[in-house]
Amino acid sequence: MNRIGLLLTMIAVLSGCQSMGPELNGVRSVYSTGNSVLYQVQTQSNSPDQAMQVAAMAYQAGDLDQALYQYLRVLELAPERYEALVWVGRIHRERGNNQLAEMAFNEVLAKAPDNPDALTELGLMNLSMRKYEQAKALLSKAVAVDQKRFVKDPANTQTGTAALRVDNKSPLKAYNGLGVLADLGDNFAEAQMYYRLAELIEPRSAFVQNSLGYSYYMAGQWGEAEQHYKRGVSYDGTYKPLWRNYGLLLARMARYEEAVSAFEQVEKRAEASNDVGYVCLVEGKLDIAEQFFRSAIEQSPGHYPVAWENLNRVQQVRQIRQLGGNAPVAEPVAVGPVVQVTTASAP
Repeated sequence: MNRIGLLLTMIAVLSGCQSMGPELNGVRSVYSTGNSVLYQVQTQSNSPDQAMQVAAMAYQAGDLDQALYQYLRVLELAPERYEALVWVGRIHRERGNNQLAEMAFNEVLAKAPDNPDALTELGLMNLSMRKYEQAKALLSKAVAVDQKRFVKDPANTQTGTAALRVDNKSPLKAYNGLGVLADLGDNFAEAQMYYRLAELIEPRSAFVQNSLGYSYYMAGQWGEAEQHYKRGVSYDGTYKPLWRNYGLLLARMARYEEAVSAFEQVEKRAEASNDVGYVCLVEGKLDIAEQFFRSAIEQSPGHYPVAWENLNRVQQVRQIRQLGGNAPVAEPVAVGPVVQVTTASAP
């Protein structure tokens, strides 16, 4: 058994796949993570291209078991079809199986050290784990590999980010990921240059508009942030992270009812009211925060302990202030984080 075969067998075993033979050849069922149920595959793809197509359709439909099986099937038929192994890693990363994801990405890089997709995915995984130096090194290498495709223009005297060139084949998530890293370092101008490059790669991407909006928000340029959020919504009104970040911005701008409406695009009204109250609490606007927490409780009185905890926090802060103290208002309980996302895009 070659190295790819050994890796796939290990992934199959750790994923719960069962083989009908001594190697991965013959695998006909894939373990459904979290359910302990075997997914029975009715038909066998006979070519790598067919298996890739079936895998892509299964992924789009949310059937990760079938997608995983088909990507493994591609590698049975064509062990050097590394894009399939990258997708095996992506699926495991989405499921929280970081060990298996890392195995898949590293195997690709062992065979093809300049594979931009594997570099990007491993970089993003490190970014999500807050291993920022490793993430930057991997994402920067992915960008450097991409730049090799472009002929150097002797007349171009620009350096750094300004000298980069992209097209629709460039790894969007690598450029976006470097933007996120720059934002984390408060290098907003640099971050926005990376996002502009990502925007050139995919001009109508809600994902990229969300990144640009969040960067401008962090830089305190709220008008520009709103423009990008609105543009992103016009591109894809179903992209949930954008609505959440837009809701945060509107709440910070004291446009509370609009903020509730934005949050309602991704959650129930009670949760939306709690999120607006949370923003007000962090800003020290206790009376307004209390109104929204009480509204959340009224809408879901017996099933929303988060709003009760936040309301109790308001009362505690108010009591301490009445006694002349200076109570911190950070760390209240929120429904969920407001972050830039770097998840895998659809195939």
